[in-house]
Amino acid sequence: MNNEHVASRPIKPAVTVVIPTFNRAAVIVRAIRSVLGQTFQDWELIVVDDCSTDGTEQAVKGFSDKRIRYIRHDQNRRGGAARNTGLRHARGEYVAFLDSDDEWLPEKLQKDLEVFRSSDPSVGLVYTGKMIMDEQGTVLKVRMPTKSGWVYDALLDWDFIGSASRVTVKKQVMERVAGFDETFVNCQDYDLWLRMARVSGVACVPYCLVRRYLVSDRMTASLRNICDSWDRILGKYRSEMKPDTEARHLARVALLLFNYDPRRARALAWQGLRLRPFQPWLVTALAASIFGMKSYRWLFRNAAKRLSKLYLGRTTM
Repeated sequence: MNNEHVASRPIKPAVTVVIPTFNRAAVIVRAIRSVLGQTFQDWELIVVDDCSTDGTEQAVKGFSDKRIRYIRHDQNRRGGAARNTGLRHARGEYVAFLDSDDEWLPEKLQKDLEVFRSSDPSVGLVYTGKMIMDEQGTVLKVRMPTKSGWVYDALLDWDFIGSASRVTVKKQVMERVAGFDETFVNCQDYDLWLRMARVSGVACVPYCLVRRYLVSDRMTASLRNICDSWDRILGKYRSEMKPDTEARHLARVALLLFNYDPRRARALAWQGLRLRPFQPWLVTALAASIFGMKSYRWLFRNAAKRLSKLYLGRTTM
């Protein structure tokens, strides 16, 4: 049984900030300082340590602010479980997530709450813009909110919300959909946004208020994990997708799966092409797969880096 060590506090803040972490002693101080620096100060911070071994606990306990609580898992259970632990202990009406290697700009919580309070009561999730940074602090890309309202169909088409660091939710809505699915290694955030978008509205915060750092040793960053998780998303939601959306998801999974299971990848690719024949990248992948998995992996990784300039994960078996 998991043993979660936590002290109790009677005061109920407006917002509970949840930082899940695993072996992030070197960077978690930056994340916590970005919470302390918020212009909106009616918050509590719950740091959920997923059984770190690198001094993360000492880094967190170096802060004396009584609004910060530290909870430690007795065994490693991954990010979804850590966020759910934070949710169970949250006292706030709203819950905001921050990855331990990211940081917020000072007005993040203030702007989130302003949007919630000016929106229709049906809104259960708000999200902001983000800057994607490399490990040296260079801005690689800026992503701003694009859609709001009842967005389930649009969100099925593509994950325009993205990382949890952008998101603040109403606690009661997140509890209604039972939080994160802890069986996902990757894509657990996308899966949650889909389930929340079924039952609540989504609103945009039209400011870029998150710095998201891409680090090459993210726990969940193997390409195989990414492949398996997108395959699960396809299986879980395929029956609810429009044909064009289904074709795009089939193509995504096939492009990833050619790295590991060419036979199944080809089957999915042909299904996708029947739904949407004009998919040049998918046709190219089918042709490239003839030369074997090793050659395909090399082509895939180089093409992906040139197109996105983002870290996609280590290609491992």
